[in-house]
Amino acid sequence: MDIVKYPYKINRLFILMGIGFFGWLAWFSYNQINNTEQWLVVGQSASVTAEQARYLLSATALIFALLTLMAFIILLNSFSERQNVIFTSDSVNYPKGHVRPKVMTIMYGDIRELERVNVQHNEALEITTAQGKYRILKSMLKNQQTFNEVCERMQQMAAPFITTV
Repeated sequence: MDIVKYPYKINRLFILMGIGFFGWLAWFSYNQINNTEQWLVVGQSASVTAEQARYLLSATALIFALLTLMAFIILLNSFSERQNVIFTSDSVNYPKGHVRPKVMTIMYGDIRELERVNVQHNEALEITTAQGKYRILKSMLKNQQTFNEVCERMQQMAAPFITTV
C-alpha cells in the first residue's frame, strides 16, 4: 500500500488573531503598571493597594506574554512537515498537540471502534483502542470532503479488525 498523507494543521488565521489579541493584552497590562497610583476597588468585595495592583498587573502582563509566545510557537509548528495524518499499510499517524507536536501512531489492529462525534461544536472521528480514545478533528483538516475521505479510509483500513456485536 502506498503512504497517503492529509495535511492536519490548525487554521493560521486563528493563530495570528490569538497572537494579536494576547500580544495587545500583554502590552496594555505592561503599560498600566506604572499608571497605578491609587487603590483599586473591585465592587464592594475587594480592594488592593497601588503596590498590590502593580504586582497584579505585572503577573497579568507576564501571563499574556506567555500566551503570546505559545501562540507564536504554534504558528511556527504549523509549518512543520510532521503536521499530517499519514495512512500506512499497518497504522495511522497524526500529530497530537500544537506547542510540542507529538506524533500518535495507532495500529489498525488495535482499533476497537470508530465513531463520528461532535466535540465542542467541532466534528471529529473518535478512534477507540485498548489504550484509550483518540480524535482526529475536522477543523484541522482542509475541508469537509477531506474529513469524509479520512473517515472512509480509516473505516476501510480498520474494518478487518473491528468486531461488531
